[in-house]
Amino acid sequence: MTEECKFIVDFLDCEYEIFENETNDERLIKKFNEWSSLGAKEGFYPVIVVPSDILTEGLELDLEDAGLENSREEIKKRREEIINEAESINVKEFLDERFAEYSEMHEDMDIIGEFLEVEPYHRFYSHMDKAAPHEEILMVKIPVKNPWEIAAWIPMGGFNDCPEPAAQTAVFRHWYEKYGAVPAVVTYDVWEMKVGNPPKTEEDAENLAKEQFAFCYDIVMQAARGWDRIRALASTLKNSSAWYFWWD
Repeated sequence: MTEECKFIVDFLDCEYEIFENETNDERLIKKFNEWSSLGAKEGFYPVIVVPSDILTEGLELDLEDAGLENSREEIKKRREEIINEAESINVKEFLDERFAEYSEMHEDMDIIGEFLEVEPYHRFYSHMDKAAPHEEILMVKIPVKNPWEIAAWIPMGGFNDCPEPAAQTAVFRHWYEKYGAVPAVVTYDVWEMKVGNPPKTEEDAENLAKEQFAFCYDIVMQAARGWDRIRALASTLKNSSAWYFWWD
């Protein structure tokens, strides 16, 4: 086990399985689906974690910034702090403010764009490296009743435009309650979500795309040419059971 993998296993302190040098994700996704069904009965959610030194450093820094030590008791305390802080966040105000800020940055262009013809997405992507297999991938059983609390268990964020863990937790709760979205994959700069009730109409998809643009600016403005518009993102969200967020 690599040092990065061992750090995350110790940090989370929950049941896990390691996948090594996987060249495709068939076995991993099969296990994820099995654990998803089992978790509904036993009270946990499976999450695919891609270990890295950047992720472990981020987890350490989150504790340090909160004035806490890397111990089981202090990690638990930090999770509770994040969840409590999330309760006080007005998600609509948070997303509206970010949407207004990003819109003003691009007031000289049409950031809305047009809808595109695209098939719905149903797969995760960031756990598989096309150039070379990850040395290790973790699948962990996060023992929470509320899936949005996964963002408090794995507090990735707070850099550049990536929201702080408490804001992620609050937004994930909003999306779970409205769309049945559950955090499923995490790296040092990516969240992917499994979605039970995606938008079915262009109008609903556009409203969601505006929220996702506010939450994760890069998935629009750093998309390929022709896809760097809100309605292009909306086109990928309609009827899709997987969502992807990435921060540069």
